Amino acid sequence: MQSVIHLNLRVDPTQYIPQIREVPGYDYIHLVRQPKYMTDLSLLNAKVHYLNEIYSPKDFVKKNKVSLLHAHHGQLGILLLPFKEKTNLPLVTSIRGRDATLADQPVGYLEHMKMLFEQGDQFYPVCHYLAERLKDWGCPAKKIKVLYGGVDLNKYQYRAPDLQGTGQNILSVGRLVEKKGHHVLMQAYKKIKDKFPDSSLTIIGKGELQEELISLANQLNLGDSFRLLNHLPKEIVQEHMRNADLFCAASLAASNGDLEGIPNTLKEAMAIGVPVVSTYHAGIPELITHDHEGILVQENNVDELAEALEFMLNHRSIWESYTKAARRKIERCFDAEKQLQLQAKYYNELLGGKR
Repeated sequence: MQSVIHLNLRVDPTQYIPQIREVPGYDYIHLVRQPKYMTDLSLLNAKVHYLNEIYSPKDFVKKNKVSLLHAHHGQLGILLLPFKEKTNLPLVTSIRGRDATLADQPVGYLEHMKMLFEQGDQFYPVCHYLAERLKDWGCPAKKIKVLYGGVDLNKYQYRAPDLQGTGQNILSVGRLVEKKGHHVLMQAYKKIKDKFPDSSLTIIGKGELQEELISLANQLNLGDSFRLLNHLPKEIVQEHMRNADLFCAASLAASNGDLEGIPNTLKEAMAIGVPVVSTYHAGIPELITHDHEGILVQENNVDELAEALEFMLNHRSIWESYTKAARRKIERCFDAEKQLQLQAKYYNELLGGKR
């Protein structure tokens, strides 16, 4: 069995572990830059190595029977170019969001990315929106293959929404950074809060904007109807999703240009049967067709988002049609097993069909 070296930002359960360790027909070497990026020791095994400790790439590749290099972020693709040059192995790079923009990037990033476009063999943006951004930057279209992030449908089983219930619990999950739009969601919720006195808004995540969001909640006088929960284990987040009546991802382009691909939390909510409200941002319209799998509004628009939340809370009878369509969309286009098979197919094609 051939091995693929995967370099990703850090080793924790959120960092594309299936796309590294579960690609059918391929073994893996899980590479991170330094030991400090090994953030979840439960994932440490004999196949985890550190880039800064590989002194002879040729010897390492030969010993581990490596056939392919896969960088899981644009900057990491740039970092692997010298490794590719020394080993003459093909290099593929996943593009996941900010790495397709100049948002908060180091000096010379665009020039280095253009070098990666020239020397890299394939690029796997996580949505067609990011694929178009790569083309705009000059990446050859023939090198681009969209590879959606998938949902493990065995872990996210569909349950029809409770149409007879009275719950009005709104949930959002994501890092506390500007592009997640949590501040817009909080302002939108404030506009409808008095119309739904039994409602609640829960945001789960951690990040640089935590204090600002706590301050905003106080300014908006959201009181006990609002909860900001720190980063929680995946299984606890799932439990919150199952208990939610609506899921909202208010994604937007940040002031520094940072943007999403397609939030995995949206896919998970759709798989599990929670009605969703989101925005016309980046790749999200590839996941949600407005008024079919959910409701979409213009990004960074408090009034439109408030109207959408109010509409959904007042029209519980339509939730099941949305959630059934959403589950079908996930099964058709975002099933993790199918996406891993597609990833293996891309590898096979690049390696000339040899396994």
